[in-house]
Amino acid sequence: MDEIRTELYKIDMNNTRDILKFYKKHMLYYENLNKAIDKMTIEEFILVKQKYCIALDNMNRYSEGITILEQVYKLLDRLKNKSSDYYSRFYENTLFWEGILLGRQEKYIESNEIFKKLIVLDPKNERYVDWYLTNKECLISKKTGIIEYLFSAAFFITIVWGDKLFDDTLFLVKLSVFVFLISLIAFKQLYRKLIKIPGAQNTSLVQ
Repeated sequence: MDEIRTELYKIDMNNTRDILKFYKKHMLYYENLNKAIDKMTIEEFILVKQKYCIALDNMNRYSEGITILEQVYKLLDRLKNKSSDYYSRFYENTLFWEGILLGRQEKYIESNEIFKKLIVLDPKNERYVDWYLTNKECLISKKTGIIEYLFSAAFFITIVWGDKLFDDTLFLVKLSVFVFLISLIAFKQLYRKLIKIPGAQNTSLVQ
């Protein structure tokens, strides 16, 4: 254990390649959560796994990252009653990366459940708010994407074959499709401003 810890102190934990190589080399040790009993070792395990999770995100290995975070939550449960100075920071950082990884997997609703908690914890954190808003935008784009595509196709058809298909009503058809498309685009542009930020009105919810 001392040899692993000494090696850990020598690597750049913010370097994706270094942390991936280190974790792979010592995977059997860090995957055995029974090794993490005392406060210092639990903190070390959490730190290593969080850094590894960030490296996995950089490599687009999101499902693996979620699995690692499940282990981190178990370690946090052990750390909670050990008077750790780092518990709150570890907990908040774990929530943050869970939210990110869920968002990367296009699980926008689940991701925003996480970011709601984070915004309540820290309402002024712009990074949390921005992720929450981005998830909302992705969700509305996902829902309206097919409709936007269909009306874009309809507009194209009216331009190319409108004279043959609609005769005297061509102008009204073109106008209706065009107005709908412009309205949809305008709504998507304004959507971010219409979103209500959790806890923005009631900061007393902070726990």
